[in-house]
Amino acid sequence: MEKKTSLTNEWFSMVEGIFNTINHTMIGVVCIYTSWLCWINGFDKLYTWHVFLTLIGYHLLMAEGIVLFYSGNGWTQKLSHTHKRTVHWLVEVVGCTCCVVGIALEIYFRESTNRRHFSSTHSIVGLISLVFLALTLVNGLMALFAVELRSRIKPIYSKLGHYLTGTVCFVLGMVAIVLAYEKRIYKQNTIAEGVTMMTVFTIAVTVLSMVGVVKTVYSQCKTLAK
Repeated sequence: MEKKTSLTNEWFSMVEGIFNTINHTMIGVVCIYTSWLCWINGFDKLYTWHVFLTLIGYHLLMAEGIVLFYSGNGWTQKLSHTHKRTVHWLVEVVGCTCCVVGIALEIYFRESTNRRHFSSTHSIVGLISLVFLALTLVNGLMALFAVELRSRIKPIYSKLGHYLTGTVCFVLGMVAIVLAYEKRIYKQNTIAEGVTMMTVFTIAVTVLSMVGVVKTVYSQCKTLAK
């Protein structure tokens, strides 16, 4: 029985590792491909920087910051939980900064050219994600200092709140990116198959990056229910 359980765990770990490698590959492909499209479009345009920074913020840094806690993530398996936490908040702070600057540049661009703000589904979803980003940063600070704040709020609540708002922020940000694939910068600079590939990869990255978070939230909810 023990040998069967051990064999099952080995197979499960191997499958986790395979899907995690696929996830990293898709993250890299989309980021490199979109960076190339931004280069073609020209980095002398503010809109190009909006696309580039938000993609790096959500699709690369936020995704990597989330999966680094996942047990199947190869490059962080040997790190202690303390080191993972340090790397996590450093990566996420840089990612959030990229997102905020990218969105701010688009707002400035629209303001300077007298264009309507938040007039599309893409921009509205992006704005909602930005609101949850702010909440996630606040919850993140509470989770980071959960031990020091335990006299006021139980650590499990601050951490659970961080997981939930962070999940909503990340998912909405990725949805906004998928919606952006219909924009002119993609339509004019690549073929339809390229847009389809990025759409499929972005959806897959969103799902695969959430596996570890869902497992953690489920575990914490079971603890609260006891």
